[in-house]
Amino acid sequence: MGSVRLRKFQKDLVDVKDGIVLLSAPTGSGKTVTLLTDPDRRVAIGLYPNNELLCSQIAGLHSFINNYLEMKPDKTSLLEYCVKGYVEIDYSPLNIYVSDKPVDFFGRKIKEIGIAGFSGEVVKAVANKGKLNELIRVSDELGKMIEKNEDKYVIVLATPDTFFLLVLYAYSNFDAVGRLLHYIITYGNEVFSFEDLDELMRKIGLIREKLANVARVLLPVRESTIFIDEYHLYGFYELSSFTALLYLLKHVHGWEGRLVLSSATPNFVFQEKIGEKLGMNVKQINGLNQVKETGDGDELVRGPTNIVFMDVKTKGRNRVSKLYMSSELAYDLLNREFFKKQFKKCLKSGKRIMVMLEKVSHAELFTEKFYSIYGVKPKCAYSMFREDICSENEDWNIIVGTGAKIGQGVEYPGVIFGVVARIESTDFLQSISRVGRKYPDESIVLVPLDTELLKELDNVEIFSRGKVSYVELAKWVENDGRPYMKKKPSGFENIYSTFISIRERLVKLVGLALHYRVSGAYMEEYMKQLKQISGGLENIFIHSSPDNLYTLLMFRATGPSVHYCRELKGELKCFDRGEDLGTIIRNYDISSRDGRLVIKGFGRGEINVECENIQALVDLVNLLKQDGKRLLIDWYTLKNIYKCSLRVEVNNGAVELLTSVETELEDQLFLIPEIMNDEFAEYIYRTGRGLRVKLNKGSLILLYI
Repeated sequence: MGSVRLRKFQKDLVDVKDGIVLLSAPTGSGKTVTLLTDPDRRVAIGLYPNNELLCSQIAGLHSFINNYLEMKPDKTSLLEYCVKGYVEIDYSPLNIYVSDKPVDFFGRKIKEIGIAGFSGEVVKAVANKGKLNELIRVSDELGKMIEKNEDKYVIVLATPDTFFLLVLYAYSNFDAVGRLLHYIITYGNEVFSFEDLDELMRKIGLIREKLANVARVLLPVRESTIFIDEYHLYGFYELSSFTALLYLLKHVHGWEGRLVLSSATPNFVFQEKIGEKLGMNVKQINGLNQVKETGDGDELVRGPTNIVFMDVKTKGRNRVSKLYMSSELAYDLLNREFFKKQFKKCLKSGKRIMVMLEKVSHAELFTEKFYSIYGVKPKCAYSMFREDICSENEDWNIIVGTGAKIGQGVEYPGVIFGVVARIESTDFLQSISRVGRKYPDESIVLVPLDTELLKELDNVEIFSRGKVSYVELAKWVENDGRPYMKKKPSGFENIYSTFISIRERLVKLVGLALHYRVSGAYMEEYMKQLKQISGGLENIFIHSSPDNLYTLLMFRATGPSVHYCRELKGELKCFDRGEDLGTIIRNYDISSRDGRLVIKGFGRGEINVECENIQALVDLVNLLKQDGKRLLIDWYTLKNIYKCSLRVEVNNGAVELLTSVETELEDQLFLIPEIMNDEFAEYIYRTGRGLRVKLNKGSLILLYI
């Protein structure tokens, strides 16, 4: 490619023209470069799990195109948005790179590359233009680039959430789409009449011209390569969304591209399910053993890593709690001579330190202790951070964050020393791999681990040798890496199982129905699909305003975002920004003051739901269970019909009403499956996946949708 010599796995991908590719390669080895390996189609879409990783890849592509392909930036507004920290901008989120002489792309000559950002956060930052209008404008520009221009190449970077809604035509009018969902569920098993459906959509405001504008955004990318990065992060809910997305791309939008599933920690079950559902051939490209980890220049992925397990004495009662507490007690390492020595060494050499812990509160606790001991404010890469202990300076020596923010694929240069405490084996491997990237010498990672769990580790002699390679570490994590969990033991999927299969059909139905609306023509083959898919929808019982059903079409199962106050040094500071209620419950002690949610200290919150008309709700759930149905209900209905309210348990046992949070919950949709035992219900709400109503025997759990 140009004057660049690709790695073998990158070149192998060029030779695969269609189907599904499962790409496995070490972190930092150049999987993102494969976005440039579709010379015939000249279009690629990269889907990334969060905005942080998306921006990291934008910077990586900029460096590769500018430095290695020697194509000069003509416009870099998308890069500037990421560098400035997601601030509002008044220009289009689009990078353009040009070259005076054509660059060889595997036999095709390219003179211009465009990179666009379709993340919701990116587009929202474009001031006062409207998200959809801006997407249309950028998409039109991309379309002109590749139309009859053989020497141009286009890349679109997006989060799956935004792309999912675009493919559904659901990016514009959420309330109307909710009403369409209500109609489909209510009449799903009756004979669909296209004319009736079209008339309904006209009445509820799903205007054909506006929907066509949503579809217009997708025109330049209909035949693209779709590159899914870090796909091992997708749980069963996201997998359901993703298979529906691919179905609609293939059967509605006429997509005929190839699909690349990329990860340094492959999930073969995911790959098999995707291949089976789409009827596409699957090819594996394994670069884990092809990439040199030592050397210099372009050969280098990472240097050898020295991993040191350090015991911490937790009071955990079981394996899971001991792992969580090992992360919480990571701050104990700050007083150890090993840490002090490495910290001073990094300061002297100008190298950097990265700390990746499991929870927001663990990261905050570490930051607080670090600042009190060393007098230095770290850069904070976690939500709900405190300005009084965190630095906003980009020229940082130490960064402290959660694995969710910085533990997956994000590139931070110059990091040679780290602290990693994670729960799941794949997260453990990914986080350790953030340290020492592109660095030829030995890097060091300290791993705090409960004293008892340290005894469970097998084959630890590979660490006593020091300088562990990525492949060695990956094999150890997969085969011997107890006590790290291979999978969270939640039972959550079993509760959701019936609902998930129904939801996947609903997503497909909405996409098909809105496609009919845009096309304006009766298409018999699509109507047959719609009728076939509609079977089984009677297993959902809706007790909600139709408008609120749109949350069924979100890519992830998300809880409500609420405003909160924080007590600092005896004073109450309230924030304009909201935060996910699940995150708050998982991480902080909670109290209530004057109807406002207040967080203080660390630990897990205690919010419960109490309902005056609880027996009526229990009777409904039990009745539905006899018919094999699941109840979908919103907070407005729970509050007004069943007289439910949120209450917080404070230290003295008093119960206080959280009126402000209840207001913010109004539109939240819940799934109530059946009466569960208290232990499982506690897991659900403690992990922030929902709320619970305590009963005399068992609990009702309210799962976020």
